[in-house]
Amino acid sequence: MKEFVQIIKGHYDDNGVVKAIDILNDKPLTADYMKTRPDIKQRVEKAINTKTYLATYQRGTRLGFKWITQEEQTNYMDGALNDKSPVEGTKVTKLVSDFKHATPPKDFFIDKLKWKFLVRNIEKGKNIMMTGPSGCGKTDATFKAANYLEREVHYFNLGATQDPRSTLIGNTHYNKDSGTYFSESLFVNAIQQENAVILLDELSRAHPEAWNILMTVLDPIQRYLRLDEKDDSPTIKVADGVSFIATANIGMEYTATRVIDRAILDRFSLIEMDVLSEDDEYTLLKGKFPTIDENQLLQLCSIVGDIRKEINTDSPRISTMISTRNTIEIAELIMDGFSIHDASELLIYPLFPNDGNDSERVFVKQLIQKYVGNKNKKQLFDTENI
Repeated sequence: MKEFVQIIKGHYDDNGVVKAIDILNDKPLTADYMKTRPDIKQRVEKAINTKTYLATYQRGTRLGFKWITQEEQTNYMDGALNDKSPVEGTKVTKLVSDFKHATPPKDFFIDKLKWKFLVRNIEKGKNIMMTGPSGCGKTDATFKAANYLEREVHYFNLGATQDPRSTLIGNTHYNKDSGTYFSESLFVNAIQQENAVILLDELSRAHPEAWNILMTVLDPIQRYLRLDEKDDSPTIKVADGVSFIATANIGMEYTATRVIDRAILDRFSLIEMDVLSEDDEYTLLKGKFPTIDENQLLQLCSIVGDIRKEINTDSPRISTMISTRNTIEIAELIMDGFSIHDASELLIYPLFPNDGNDSERVFVKQLIQKYVGNKNKKQLFDTENI
C-alpha cells in the first residue's frame, strides 16, 4: 500500500455544504481551502457518495489520489500506529473512535463522557482546563488519566508561585569562578519532553505575569517559550504531544482567586468536574474504608448530601459545602475511632460561620443531629423533612 500523506473523511452538513477532515493528521479542510481547490471538493464529494475515504500520496512533485474503503483506512491507520519508524515529518494520531472504550478507573468517580474527553485531549496534545469546587478531584483526575495513557506528569502549583519568571523561565546566577550564568527552570525542561502532561494547578490563583508568559506556550499555533533572561533570548519550542492541563476554582467563595483573562481561557477546552452523588460517594468511601460500619458511612453520606442540596437551593442558608476531600478526611477519623459527632466538631463545623442563633453553623448542627444516632438505614435517606 502507498505511503499516504492524507486520509480525508467527508460529509455534508445540515445545509448540504461539503465538510472534510484529514483524519491522518487530525486537521480539518477549511472552507477557504475547499474554494481554492474545487478539484479536491469534487473528489471529497465522490468519497461521500461512494462511502469511501479520499487518500492522497506523493507522486513526484504533485499529489496522487486514491479512494479507499473503511476497512483499508482502518488497516492503514492501525499499521501506522504500530509502525516503530514512521516516515520523518509525518504525524500519526489515534482516531477518536479509539477512545470509545476508555473507562474510568474503578477507584475514581468521573462522568464517563468527561473521562473520554479528558483522555482523548491528552492523547492528542490538547489543552484542558478543569473547573469545579475545591476537593472535587480535578488534580486527581489528571494523574489518573495520564497514568491510563502511561504519560509522565510534570506538576507546577501556580497558586503558590511568588516569582512566575523564575518558575516558568529560570534564574540568572553568579559564580565567582565562571561569572554570571543562566539556569533554566524545570518548566522549560518539561515542555521539551514529547507527550508530557504539564499540570498547571491553581491557575486561577496565578500571578497575571504567569498568564502573560504562558500566552505563547498555550497557543495551539505558536507553542513556544522565549527565554528573555538568557543571552540572545532563545526560543524554546513545545515538544510534540505535550498536553497542558490547568485546574481552576471559579466562584465568589474562593477569595484568593483572580478572574482569568479571556485570552487564556480561549486556549483551553473546559471540563466541569461534578460533585459526587450520595451513592457514588458511599461506593468510594466503602472501597477506601471497607472496615467502617455501613450505617456510619450511610449517615455520613446523607449528612454531606443534604449540605450539598442546601447550597443548591434558591435561597441557601449556608455559603459553602463539604467536598469529597473533606468527606474522605472525616471517614479517616471514623476509621481511627472518632464518632461522626466528634468528626463533625473537628472538620465540618469550622467551615461555617457562628454568628448568632440563626448562623450557618447552627443550621448545620441541627441537620447533623437529625442523623447522628439513627440506626435505621431506610430513614437515613428519608430527608424530606430536613
